[in-house]
Order: sequence, then C-alpha cells, then structure tokens
Amino acid sequence: MIRITDMTLSCIAAFRPSAGPLKKLHALLAVLGSDYIEMPAEVYETIRPVSPDKIVLRIGTPDEAALYPEITRFVCRMNGLLSSPGITREIQMNDVKELSFFGPGDGSQNVRVVGLDDILCHDYESAFQKLQSRVRGRVEFCPENSYSCATAAALEWIAAGGADLAASFGGLDGKAALEEVLLALRIVRRHRPTASYEILPQIALAVEEITGVRFPDRKAVIGRSIFNVESGIHVDGILKKPQMYEPFMPELVGRKRRLIVGKHSGRKSIAAKLRELGYASAEFDVARLLSAVRAESVGKMTSLTDEEFKEIAEKHRL
Repeated sequence: MIRITDMTLSCIAAFRPSAGPLKKLHALLAVLGSDYIEMPAEVYETIRPVSPDKIVLRIGTPDEAALYPEITRFVCRMNGLLSSPGITREIQMNDVKELSFFGPGDGSQNVRVVGLDDILCHDYESAFQKLQSRVRGRVEFCPENSYSCATAAALEWIAAGGADLAASFGGLDGKAALEEVLLALRIVRRHRPTASYEILPQIALAVEEITGVRFPDRKAVIGRSIFNVESGIHVDGILKKPQMYEPFMPELVGRKRRLIVGKHSGRKSIAAKLRELGYASAEFDVARLLSAVRAESVGKMTSLTDEEFKEIAEKHRL
C-alpha cells in the first residue's frame, strides 16, 4: 500500500500567505487526493475549522502535540529518540554515507528521512533495504532535489518496497514534485488508476499567486505548453495516434493539446490548424500558405498566434 504525504503547505508557509489563499490552496490539495496533507501549526490555526482526519501537523517539539488532541499524526524534526507512535521523527541525511550512522534499534517507531539527494549515484536498492531494516516502525522517504532526480528517487523507493513517501507540489523547497510522482505512479504502478488530476492547473495557479513565481511553461505535468506541438511530422503522428507520443492524455491533467504553427510546421500542420480554426483546407493553397507562415515565423523569431495565422491565411484563399 502506497501512502503519500503532501508537504506543500509546509513548504509554502515561508511566504506567509494570508488566510484566503491558504484556505483556497488547502481545499484544492484536498481534492487532489494525497493520503495526508502536512502543515505547520500556524497554518492549521489559520485555516481552521478544517477536518483533522488527513492532517499531519508539523510541530517544533514533541510536547506541542498535546495542544492538538484532535490530530493523530505529527512530524517533528529532532535528533533524539522519540517513542510516541503518533509522532514521526524527521531526520536529515545529506548523502548516502550517513546511512552508516543510522543504527538499528534506536527506539524510533516512525521516521521520515529527508535528503539522500545522491542516492541514485550509488547502489540505491541496497541502501533502501538498509534503511527499511533499521526502523522498526514506518519509514517515510522525502528525497531532495539538488541532483535534479528527486522524483526518480521517489519512484525507485516505491519500486524497492517503500510504502511511505513525502513530496511537494511543483517540487517546492527542493522536494520531489508531487504531481510528477502521482502521474508516474498512475502510469507505471496503476496507483489509483481511476483518479483524475484535472485540478492540477488550478493548484499551480494558486501556488503561483502565493509565491509570486511562475512555473516554467515546459515543466513536466503542469507546464502550460507541454502539449503544444509544432513540428510537421510530430503533428501528423500525434493526430493519428497520440498515445505513441504522450504518456497521458492532456485532458487528464486539465490541459488541451494545441497545434502551433511556425518555422517547423509542415503541410499536415497547416491543414490541421485550418480545420481547428473552422476553415476547409481545400479553400487554400496550403503550400504557399506554409511558405508564408515559415517566413513570418523566421522574421518574428517565434511561432505565430492564431490571429496572426488567420491574417496570413486570408491572403492565400483560392
């Protein structure tokens, strides 16, 4: 059984968002369907009242847990022993060598290991087995991303038998990207195969509003332009059999495929774009229209908007 903790609200707390944006983001994350949503105590106080069922509360010391009797799961970063079954001890491991100092039988019932950025540079399967064997309770892995492979490390952890994983939306605070993990598990492991992630663009906008930072247009899963296609042969193929080119349909993540015309376009692209815009391609000299589109795109040093394409198309009606 795979259990995923969404750390987005903990990672975003540093931006000190007001109650409105926080409540909106929490509501969206709840729909996304992670098993648990982690948040620091100050965020919990801000968005109350809210159901405590799926909440993991981040606290500074174990004693703070007594202040929230309605919460059953906590996470606390500390180095000492922690025997409470309701509190997960979070420890930092900056590289795989530190596993040697993590001895068996240290009294921890539940542990979250954060870091291990370089895990994939080593015999990670053996390292994961060692980690699992040295905790007598639940061990949760939260890979960090300084090697740009946190999502891959998260998935290898699951493949090695790990059940608990922590990630943040968009990879906030250098964690594995939650949306990438969810989609990869859906495709590779059929984890919740009936789940729909159409809400992802709304979550991305909510996060951007709080942080003031726009996600890259080509970011995996949530990028605005990841389903834009321009190259002629690519357009022809993707229109015939999209599953050969796309690991998942755009509609699954709330997007639509968009044909872009520019210097890389071919006749098939131009004909498809005309149909998309409600034109009959037989009404146009497609070859001349393609030449005009390529020339305009090269001159502008960018692809054309739909309006720019329409303007050129009208000049090449038969």
